[in-house]
Amino acid sequence: MPLTHYTDRHIVRLLATQSRRTDITPQELTRSHVALGRFLAGELVEHLALEPCVIQHPQGVRQGWQLAKESHIAVLCLMRAGLYVTEGVREVLTKAPVFHVDPKRGVGLTDKDLDSLPFVEDQTFVLVDSVINTGASMEPMFEQLRSRGAARIFVLTLVGPVPTAQRLEREHPDVHFLYARVSENQYVGKGKTDTGNRLFGTLPTTGA
Repeated sequence: MPLTHYTDRHIVRLLATQSRRTDITPQELTRSHVALGRFLAGELVEHLALEPCVIQHPQGVRQGWQLAKESHIAVLCLMRAGLYVTEGVREVLTKAPVFHVDPKRGVGLTDKDLDSLPFVEDQTFVLVDSVINTGASMEPMFEQLRSRGAARIFVLTLVGPVPTAQRLEREHPDVHFLYARVSENQYVGKGKTDTGNRLFGTLPTTGA
């Protein structure tokens, strides 16, 4: 599937500006991640099926819409930095089960983690992370999910470097990648600039 990013969208530029700042509190940074996750989920549902449902309207019973087979959509939150992006996703996918996972670079998920995931007919997996730098943690998961019969795999992330995004698109054509933005800046945060440390306020007081 083609790589999709929204780098030039005005709303993404505004939200991403907030998420890139170092002069804000962890709670303010959290809010920007939630907002971007909600935005990405809104774009994701354009690729998912809807079905009619009955709702109570002020004028009586009316027809509305809901995601089809939402219980067959599993959201995989990559810990720990993907937590608040996932919270935004959950504001849109309100019934989809969420699984918190911690894949290892070059290895992916443990057998225990995989056994905890649902694998049913038409199962859709939505992998959520804040940043994809190299793809080394996420790529092994694709084959693990495919080998267990995943019908569709989506990846939602806030940012990734252009070379990595293009390589992942080329090497995994069956995975649909939705980036809030892509960047020419091949940058990996560390210590005080690490995304997780900034989000959770666990900034080191010395060293990096």
